[in-house]
Amino acid sequence: MERYEGMDMEELYKLTDKPNLGEEEEWMLTLWSDIGGTIGWCFEGLKDLHERGWDRISFWLASPNQESTNKSPMNIYIQSATVVKYAGYWQKFLCFCLRGKKSGITGLNLTMEQENSLDEMQAMYEDSEREDIERMKRILIWSLRFIKQTVYEVGLPALVFYSGVLGYRRGKGGWRQPEDYTNMLAGMLWCMRVLVLEYALPTASRERLAQDEMNPMERVKLIRDKYLVEENDTPFATLHSLMNYGFVVGKDGVGQTLVSWSQDNHVLYIQGNDLAMDTWKAFLHEMVNMAEDQLVRELMLRPDLGMPDCNLWEIEDDLSTIKLGHYFGRRDESSWAKARREMLDWNMRAGDPYGLIGGNYDDGVQFVRTAVDEYRRRDKEWRQKLYILMLATCGPPPRTTEMTSLRVMDSDLGKRNVFVLGGQVMFVTEYHKSQSIVNRQKVRMCEYKVD
Repeated sequence: MERYEGMDMEELYKLTDKPNLGEEEEWMLTLWSDIGGTIGWCFEGLKDLHERGWDRISFWLASPNQESTNKSPMNIYIQSATVVKYAGYWQKFLCFCLRGKKSGITGLNLTMEQENSLDEMQAMYEDSEREDIERMKRILIWSLRFIKQTVYEVGLPALVFYSGVLGYRRGKGGWRQPEDYTNMLAGMLWCMRVLVLEYALPTASRERLAQDEMNPMERVKLIRDKYLVEENDTPFATLHSLMNYGFVVGKDGVGQTLVSWSQDNHVLYIQGNDLAMDTWKAFLHEMVNMAEDQLVRELMLRPDLGMPDCNLWEIEDDLSTIKLGHYFGRRDESSWAKARREMLDWNMRAGDPYGLIGGNYDDGVQFVRTAVDEYRRRDKEWRQKLYILMLATCGPPPRTTEMTSLRVMDSDLGKRNVFVLGGQVMFVTEYHKSQSIVNRQKVRMCEYKVD
């Protein structure tokens, strides 16, 4: 509140915007793209550590402490969309500094070296013909000059000032809550780490540097121990402490209420929209009928016979059985053959509506590829309806990563997690976030859903 007193936060935040075509700063579009490319290039350098077996460097890089490594290394298994999101914070930062220097805003304290860097940046992108890789190398060097800045030089570092601007709720006024802000700080810290790694240990030179008297880990720690730890007064230390503070505060915070009920509990209000429970139940019943009808007509190919009888209470599903290709519907080794013959019979009785059968031979039948593709398309469409019904009728949905790991039968990728127990279908989602990263067994967290 004191740091930005008297400033127009909307105008400050506008300085972080992505450049647009047709504006006088159109050259910034190329800069914006190159910054994103630089962060992506640095991320490839992080993954290269794992490929070389230099994992201990990654453990040191992930630690904010000067004297000890982190319990786990920097995560290389992050989605490309996350890398783009994190890179966005650094793109906004350098554009903020360029515009802020030009506007002469109060509070953006730049060292002489940083001012020269911004001037060089603008000059190079306004009329430079340098190769992309050369431009990204310069961005790396310029970025390090901001990471190294301390509070003792010209006052509050530019990175810290910028991080506060990100904490403003643009268009709404006020400041972000911890749960909306710590992810931004985490993204900025991640960028700082990969930038320092590439600066200290250039990917293209690692073969040669591995033979030097100072080994690669010592080279990284020489810079990391000064600028990526909490013990020294650097932007990293300030932002890391603020992020940890945000985690503690956010842990006990109460989330924003987005839903409420009518007094008679028959209507649910969701962000200003009302949903009557009678309407919701009717929708689910209609979805069930639609899914059953599509299953019978389009997939089982028995429109005149209806759904086959299936008493779930009669199914004995041994959860401890682990065998390739086994699931609750497979009683013995002949089950597959019986199911195939039954499906072929249903298909022929229906007149082969998709034209699946291309020919009958002594050793079996030949299927038509285009007809099979059409059948699979309808099967996928039906599974989407089933997925919606699972989410709507089995309680809160698990994360996407757990839903996509559901298996109806044992496979070479793991044990099935769809079972029949006590006359009900049950699916179990489980995950271990970091086992593949740290190569150490973790306790599996399970969530049970019953339909």
